[in-house]
Amino acid sequence: MFLFDREQDVYDIAGLKVGGQPGEHATVLCGTIFYAKHYLVEDADKGIFDKKAAEDVLKKQEEFSDLTGNPCIMQIFSESPEAMEKEIAFCTEVSDVPFLIDSTVADAKVAGLKYADEVGLIEKAVYNSINVSCSPEELEAIKNSRIEAAIILAFNPKDSTVAGKIDLLETGAGTFEKGLVNLARDLGVTKQMCDPATLPIGAGCGSAVASGFAVKSKFGIAVGLGIHNAPSAWTWLKTFRKEHATKGPGGWEGLGADVFKICDIASNIIPVIAGHDFVLYGPIENAPTVFPLVGMADMIVAEANTAEHEIEPVAPHPSINMGA
Repeated sequence: MFLFDREQDVYDIAGLKVGGQPGEHATVLCGTIFYAKHYLVEDADKGIFDKKAAEDVLKKQEEFSDLTGNPCIMQIFSESPEAMEKEIAFCTEVSDVPFLIDSTVADAKVAGLKYADEVGLIEKAVYNSINVSCSPEELEAIKNSRIEAAIILAFNPKDSTVAGKIDLLETGAGTFEKGLVNLARDLGVTKQMCDPATLPIGAGCGSAVASGFAVKSKFGIAVGLGIHNAPSAWTWLKTFRKEHATKGPGGWEGLGADVFKICDIASNIIPVIAGHDFVLYGPIENAPTVFPLVGMADMIVAEANTAEHEIEPVAPHPSINMGA
């Protein structure tokens, strides 16, 4: 493995540690709940869902977090301001772990931000995300809140290369007057988790993985990916899944779903081997397979850096929880 010459930030988010040198702190795993077409959602706009099923998946993520030593975050994805408030209230009632405020609707995220601020949950909250699509109103809402932790999305629509992502973080790449790192600091975000933005395989996915090394080297901030989106958008894999969906005797029949699942889950170890700090692993119900897999990768990285660079893993960590 490798170390970074630049000192690496380590952030404390309600007791959860994220960042540092590879092998030092366990990879933080973020599972998404209430995502589009999630089986437990009954009315996405009104925030109506199966509470028993939601509690079950939240508790299962915590269970596997305790088992492996990988800290976890609830990625709460909501479709409306009404749903966001209800879903944050429920999730934080049944689970004590930090949570992401996430949506494709800016008003929903701002509502979640204001709600977390008002009810005293802001120390557990991570805003997802500060990006090139943020309006002045959304940025002002972030500034006016007490939020300290946020994901910075390094998606540069003009340049998906490593250089393009660094340019956006450093200068604003012509979109903002300053880079996203300094912009976020001006908004009060001192705990910065950079997501280099996963693109499909063949359209920039490799640069997204590689840019993590550059971001940590230059800025020292925490880095992570929602890498599972790459196989999900992979044309070949989607075709294979469809062509081999029917179950039957012999051959490749019925393998489509299995192959898709393997690629989806296995993709989550790629950022770990590349030295990243957190992974947005997708559907929260995948926790039972994702946590042991990432835990294994964490153990390998930590073993290498302990032997070669005298970096000792800090508890909780799979090397401690899952070691022989």
